[in-house]
Amino acid sequence: MGRNRTLLALCVGANLACTGVVDTGGPEGMGAAPPVPSGGGNGGTGGAAGVDPGSKLMHRLNTAEYNNTVSDVLGSALAPANELWAREADQGFDNIASAMHVDDKQFQRYFEAAGLIADDVFANPTLKANVVTCGAPDDAACVQSIVEAVGLRLWRRPLSAEDVATHAKIYAAARQLGEDHDLAIKAVLQALLSSAQFLYRIEIDPDPSSLTPHPLGAYELASRASYFLWNSAPDAELLQAAADGTILDDAAFDAIFERMFTDPKADRFARSFVGQWLGVRHVPKHGVKAEVFPTWSPELASAMAEEVYQYFGEFLWGERSYLDFLKADVNYVDENLAAFYGITVPGPGLHRVEETSDQRFGFLGMGAFLAMSSYEYRTAPTLRGRWILINLLCTPPKDPPGEVPELDPDPNSPDAAEQNVRERLEQHRLDPSCAGCHASLDPYGLALENFDAIGGYRTAYKNGAPIDARTKTDDGLEFEGLQGLVDVMSEKTELTSCVTQRLFTYGLGRGVVATDQPYLDAVRQQWLAGTPTLKSLVRHLMLADTFRMRRAQ
Repeated sequence: MGRNRTLLALCVGANLACTGVVDTGGPEGMGAAPPVPSGGGNGGTGGAAGVDPGSKLMHRLNTAEYNNTVSDVLGSALAPANELWAREADQGFDNIASAMHVDDKQFQRYFEAAGLIADDVFANPTLKANVVTCGAPDDAACVQSIVEAVGLRLWRRPLSAEDVATHAKIYAAARQLGEDHDLAIKAVLQALLSSAQFLYRIEIDPDPSSLTPHPLGAYELASRASYFLWNSAPDAELLQAAADGTILDDAAFDAIFERMFTDPKADRFARSFVGQWLGVRHVPKHGVKAEVFPTWSPELASAMAEEVYQYFGEFLWGERSYLDFLKADVNYVDENLAAFYGITVPGPGLHRVEETSDQRFGFLGMGAFLAMSSYEYRTAPTLRGRWILINLLCTPPKDPPGEVPELDPDPNSPDAAEQNVRERLEQHRLDPSCAGCHASLDPYGLALENFDAIGGYRTAYKNGAPIDARTKTDDGLEFEGLQGLVDVMSEKTELTSCVTQRLFTYGLGRGVVATDQPYLDAVRQQWLAGTPTLKSLVRHLMLADTFRMRRAQ
């Protein structure tokens, strides 16, 4: 019997309704954000500032979370989630609950994946032994113990008596169809993996009609913490901290946080967050015209991306202040990237290099940022400025007006790659409809014109015109070059408030709303009161009421 028909028969035999988890597409659908009332928080009633921790929708596991959960809980390396699966992004991240839609096709993929995972687990005696922990056919106590143990790990909470009875019926129905003990347990595993309780992180309010803020349940908090720091389900130790309530104690939480943060699985958080926030995951696929930049290669692009991951890690795992993120004269280079930068390294492998004389420093001097904020054939000061405003200062510019003329009418012409970009922009800004936007965007990018479209240092354009990196913002600030830009940005409070917002959004899986701001301001003040490491910021965010409390919707 086919897999779909088999599970359907089991459900019918157990008098169950095996239905998919489908986003209705309307405002009340599980993947659709509800309307925000005037003055309100995240779908709420607009509680007083500082006393409303907010709420969020059911949170479907994204591709990485699904694969990591299957790997960590069941040991399967199958990783069935892939690029063909639904992968929406919002707020710059792919783990935002309101964007995690599921339709019939996506649920079918989940259902098929559940069967493949169950097959994989039961084909491996070691993995199977972690599921089938007793072997007495039709022994109710045996079946119950298996359902409770496996269900706890997959659903991230203890199963209710009704949940256990439901899956015991699936076991019994499979036995009635002639399956042996192992295959009946395998059917139960597939059902657990196909359930909404596995596919979604569901936080259930004890009183759905009450909008009074209340602490998360211990298992809910464990899930929030594990999917923030590990992109995966809670492990046995974290589930035990939920079972005994330890995770709810602020003092005990410090030890829990330290263990989680130093676990190798926390590298998933680092790479997922920085890969999306700083756009690093796109660098290896960044398009560059080979005839304009013959030194560009997939190997160089990958080395540039890895440099940012390693550089970010220095601020995340070490004691370096985030205030140095734009200033630190540190590079992580292999031989290929070192040659591109003009740095000497002793040999193969990745090297950490300090105090270089290559005219670059900090994140804004790295090839990854400079390349991905450029066109494939020339620099784009406007794009660089826009990227900085959006991602590092959280002050997105206004959308451009319609019918804006192209700066390069023919991008394929030789002049497009050789032009003096500064002069072209000055001509472009003579159009009054263009001047306003460019006045706020261009200065941040013009200061970086000494770096070409793949991050190479230069003093002149290809047509021989000298680079002029002097610039002035629309509010009157004058500066020159990378150093001047970094000096100006380092004085802005937005630099630290922005990273706070971005970590909040990623960690909680929802966007920032007005009632979050008092909490974020308090977190930022506490963070800056000490050495503002990124680790300290993450800890403060996880101890804030917005992370540890919620209200009904």
